[in-house]
Amino acid sequence: MTWNGIITLIMMVLIIILLFRGVSCPGVIFSTVPIIASLLMGFGPAQINGFIGEGLKAISGTLFLMVFAVLYFGLLHEAGVFQALIRLVMRFLGNSIAGTMWVTALISVLTQLDGSGATTAICTIPTMRPVYEKQKIRSEALLLIESLASGILCLLPWAPGLCEAAAYVNVDVYELFLWLIPVLVFSLAALFLLCIPLAAYEKRHGAGMTREEFEEMKREIDKPLEFPLGKGVAVFDGIVTLCLMAALLGGIVKTNFAFGLTFGILLVANFRDIGRQREYLKKQAPMALDMAVTILGVCVMVGVNQGTGAIADLANWMVANTSGSLLSHLPFVLCIFSMLLSITIGGSKNSVVLPAIIPMVAAFGFTPVQVLGAVFATGVISANLSLFNATPYLALGLAGVEMKSHLKYSLLPVYGFSLLMLSFMVVSGMLPI
Repeated sequence: MTWNGIITLIMMVLIIILLFRGVSCPGVIFSTVPIIASLLMGFGPAQINGFIGEGLKAISGTLFLMVFAVLYFGLLHEAGVFQALIRLVMRFLGNSIAGTMWVTALISVLTQLDGSGATTAICTIPTMRPVYEKQKIRSEALLLIESLASGILCLLPWAPGLCEAAAYVNVDVYELFLWLIPVLVFSLAALFLLCIPLAAYEKRHGAGMTREEFEEMKREIDKPLEFPLGKGVAVFDGIVTLCLMAALLGGIVKTNFAFGLTFGILLVANFRDIGRQREYLKKQAPMALDMAVTILGVCVMVGVNQGTGAIADLANWMVANTSGSLLSHLPFVLCIFSMLLSITIGGSKNSVVLPAIIPMVAAFGFTPVQVLGAVFATGVISANLSLFNATPYLALGLAGVEMKSHLKYSLLPVYGFSLLMLSFMVVSGMLPI
């Protein structure tokens, strides 16, 4: 392994340890550790500054979206739109934790149909988070369901990740999707079934309402709802938001353009006085700034990883040091570790590891579609757990959860789900051991 590869490996392990120990906020960790690592690799300050600039270009769109999403959904809360939505949802759900989780899974699946994880987080989390709080369900459970649904729907043929991975190994993406259909159907069924034990787990940790609390909630639902900014404003906000979501899911507009424009419209509609507008922005500033610092830290980390090329070096070393005796079992072994590799080395697994491994295992009867499909499916399920992507931090910000809490709650269940997908492929004969 090269010196740069060793430093990169140490860097990734150190980042995970520091996050779990809560030594500092994620933005500081993501900024400081990669810069020190790149200095140890021998890169100078000017080069590192260039890496950071490239990282900022790659993630600037998500940074814009995160800040404006916080401000936008804060406006809906101020106007009482979410309170009205909670009443509507609770009338149909009743006192059922599993029912709440099934609705979450359904919304997540439907909103991921456009292939955008950001849209899924934006549509699902602000909608369901107040309901989870009402039923005392931890937000980490909401994130887990949303993350799994988002990862499963990444198997659709128009999902950017699948298209990109297919291009790396010169595979027709529709042929790949046809092979993945059984995995997709099985995974969706497993997701909805998972809500049952997850609901029981949350009940053991205090989720749910007593009969008295539920009756009190029903009495509150029957009371006239108060809208702090007026009913007309709330109705206007709701209609604009429904149009916005429909436009996003229909692919009519892009998220950054849509949120930038509609936030400006709603801010003026909700607060006609500029003084009140400034008061609202000051109120939301701490959360928006915290999210922005985290994403800027991710910019540094992504820029350093791409600029130094060390992640690719690490992936090449893994391929070069694969034992010959493992070749006939390599796709299966790679699937076992696919989720963990996706979290750590990210896209290099698809761009470096798979193109090198597929020719190596062809002599044992494995087709490119078979290897790519199995490894991609078992890895993409971790899309919203990746430390090196920006979208998970958008979901975390909307849910009000820190990355370390998300990892502690979701890492093992998501890894178990990945192994469940692998087991299905093995038992069904899709992937020989």
